[in-house]
Amino acid sequence: MSVDLETIVARLDRLESQDAIRRLKAAYMQACDDRLGSAIADLFWDDALWEGVGGSSARVQGRDAIAAMFAAAPSRLTFTTHYLTNESISIDGNRATGRWKLLEPCTYRDRAALWMGGQYIDVFERREGAWRISHLKLDVEFRTPYEKGWHEQRLADLALFDAR
Repeated sequence: MSVDLETIVARLDRLESQDAIRRLKAAYMQACDDRLGSAIADLFWDDALWEGVGGSSARVQGRDAIAAMFAAAPSRLTFTTHYLTNESISIDGNRATGRWKLLEPCTYRDRAALWMGGQYIDVFERREGAWRISHLKLDVEFRTPYEKGWHEQRLADLALFDAR
């Protein structure tokens, strides 16, 4: 079996890119759990989009707006632990798509323990040799009170907990 140098370099670039994206996503998850708003924003390109769909509708454009959103997040979600599974990363030159399933135990405003789950469908770009997030999309499939579970109440209205 003969493999040319160009093929080997392309395969190596794909593997190194997948590893860089995997580390980038892990840094994002840990920064969320550690409440590091500015560190989270540094993982995005200046013109990036953070988008929540499904049970969590939001659309935030630009690194500065993303930083502001995450600076305010700890007052809403006072505890989070993100678990990701079912990873899939596809590289296409300087652009990549990553998908992960999410399970997130969390606490809303210190008033309610919640389970949240869904999937991330993210787009990454490599610019000047560095990979960053260009479009993060979180599709929330369930957000439910811990004591009830997703079978009883799949998408809890967070405003109900504000009245507590």
